Amino acid sequence: MIHLSLILPLYNEESCLEMSFAAIKRYLDTLRIEYEIILVDDGSTDSTASIIKEIVRTTALARSLGTPENQGKGSAVRHGVLHAAGKYIVFTDADLAVPVGYIGACLKQLQAGAPIVIGSRRLPGSSFKIREGFVRQFLGEVFRIFARMSLGLKVSDITCGLKGFERKTAFDLFSRSKISRWGYDAEIIFLARKLGYRIIEVPVDWYHSFDSKVSVGIDSLRTLSEICQIYYYYLSKRYKC
Repeated sequence: MIHLSLILPLYNEESCLEMSFAAIKRYLDTLRIEYEIILVDDGSTDSTASIIKEIVRTTALARSLGTPENQGKGSAVRHGVLHAAGKYIVFTDADLAVPVGYIGACLKQLQAGAPIVIGSRRLPGSSFKIREGFVRQFLGEVFRIFARMSLGLKVSDITCGLKGFERKTAFDLFSRSKISRWGYDAEIIFLARKLGYRIIEVPVDWYHSFDSKVSVGIDSLRTLSEICQIYYYYLSKRYKC
């Protein structure tokens, strides 16, 4: 079995994809493990698809998945996870807001027996190397507080882009998940809590990308509504947990 599946959800990432892929591959090669990199194109409208095609053509360990229309980051991550072949499954953001070295930190915890590992920007040892603007920081904090209170989430950081899972755990969670956009992080952590999975947090450095695809107003409102959806799905037993 492949040791690690590394998933990159992608939407209009032409400006960083080639450089990020090269950095990831260079780092994973140092780990001396068998791995695959799954590039999931979420209906990009720029040249992302053609860059993916060239990467897959020239790199045997890379493969691609995708949808013809944008469905959301949650959908892209779920698609990648459910098609992963690795014993351990990790996903991270294409802009490498969390540097590649933390993939190894995440994998180390998984190998030690943790079923779920998530990066956190709010632990001792974490560092915001480049911060978001004030509005993003404020709305992010509102979402964090609302999600923690309404869903009973105990983790310090919900939306950090680096998360890892033992294979069986990943399939158990993502086969139940339903949220397709930015609220998927909260949904997965909520399901993990309800199903009794232990979550380990690891401190990370964070470099905010000012090329972020998040629309502060629309996506913030949409994500808050998705929190309500999560609670509704749970109460109506659609998660089957």
